[in-house]
Amino acid sequence: MPHARVLIALAAALVATGCGDLLSLHALFTPQNQVFDAAIEGRWQNPDNVLLVERSGDRYDVVLQSQKDSAENVKYEVHLVNIDGIHFADLLPEDQIGHMFLRVQATREQLHLAFLDSEWLRKRVPHEDADTNRIGKQAVLTISTPQVRAMVAKYAREPKAYDEHEVVFDRLK
Repeated sequence: MPHARVLIALAAALVATGCGDLLSLHALFTPQNQVFDAAIEGRWQNPDNVLLVERSGDRYDVVLQSQKDSAENVKYEVHLVNIDGIHFADLLPEDQIGHMFLRVQATREQLHLAFLDSEWLRKRVPHEDADTNRIGKQAVLTISTPQVRAMVAKYAREPKAYDEHEVVFDRLK
């Protein structure tokens, strides 16, 4: 199944680079505190991928498509929240369990994404190392949504809490 291979490859790549390998069983958002930002909507690209962000009712539908192979794409359900003046995206990959969190900064021309995840952060937040049959050990937050929000608020402005490799996309015209 090509879709499953893409998800496995993406998950393995994220874990190998340290990006987004801290998953949460519970969401960062609630329907009462999610926000929308028209600045993030549209088509974006970088040398590796094209990113399509569309509002769909109470969420964003996001598709990440490989520049090298247009058949390789991953779909996400995304909810945006504002915590301490910073926008965070709560990503839930289609057909997968586990929320990933990242900081989102949009300008007219660029979209900057930084995963809220690092070895530094994992040393400071309670989590469990779960065995997975696809990628080995996986750090998993099992705390409730209010506790997840408090943790993100505590470290929102700490540069060490983010992966060192920020992903930047340019807006497609």
